[in-house]
Amino acid sequence: MWYVAGSVLTNVLLLLWLRLLRLPLLSLITLNYVVCVGLATVLAPPTSTQLAVFPPKGWLLVGILGLLFISVFLFTGQATQRLGVGLTGMLAKLSVVIPIGFTAMVVGERLTAPQKVGLLLGVGAILALHAPYLQGGRWRALLEALPIGFLVWLGNGVIDSLFKLSQPYWQGLSTLHVPLLIMVVAGVVGLLIHSFQKRLGLLFQPRLWAGALLLGGTNLLSIVFYLQGLKALPAATFFLWNNLGIVLLSGLVGILAFRERLTPAVGLGYALGVAALVLVR
Repeated sequence: MWYVAGSVLTNVLLLLWLRLLRLPLLSLITLNYVVCVGLATVLAPPTSTQLAVFPPKGWLLVGILGLLFISVFLFTGQATQRLGVGLTGMLAKLSVVIPIGFTAMVVGERLTAPQKVGLLLGVGAILALHAPYLQGGRWRALLEALPIGFLVWLGNGVIDSLFKLSQPYWQGLSTLHVPLLIMVVAGVVGLLIHSFQKRLGLLFQPRLWAGALLLGGTNLLSIVFYLQGLKALPAATFFLWNNLGIVLLSGLVGILAFRERLTPAVGLGYALGVAALVLVR
């Protein structure tokens, strides 16, 4: 339970930092990966023996996840420009159905009847909590941006599913080694994008490094909590509690800190969300 709470809190802090930091987003995320790698290397450097016995499938999954991290970030940035933060967040969190379905059908962690009801209530809660973002005809924008929205939804779901699939192959690594290896791939891709765009000079701005230190430290913590929670809990419980918890807490932050409106639909969303958290346990 504490790992889920830590994952929810650090993920909401990431959203808060991204909202408050007025910095070039791609450069900020790229340096965030560099910071994650540096911190993880200092705190728990992997030994040559650990890397030598790391199975080929483990390396393959690390590479795929690293590419997905930077790719889904780019999709998310494009979706945010077209749809706004609220609707993009809704699509990202609705992806919870993918890893839960994956673990039920592939990994063999079957859902109980209460968990199935809880999952349906959780999806309803996510939709209700984001209802204000669909006002003013925004649903039309959602339909028009369906391809990029689908990639955000699918990408987040695939990342969660691959983390679950990868667990048996990462037994020889510490929890800090996993984000270190994944972020090396993501960071290198980010640096290559800057190089191709001839924008490497952007990465030497002191303000950008200050933001990246804040974001990277929080990001590393979020992945550690995420991996520990995934180990400690059944997949259905963890994924719904984590995704729905982030939605519920970020909604409260929006209401309390940014004066977003508490509408009847949002109130219904919180009621459905609490019921879902109770059923999926």
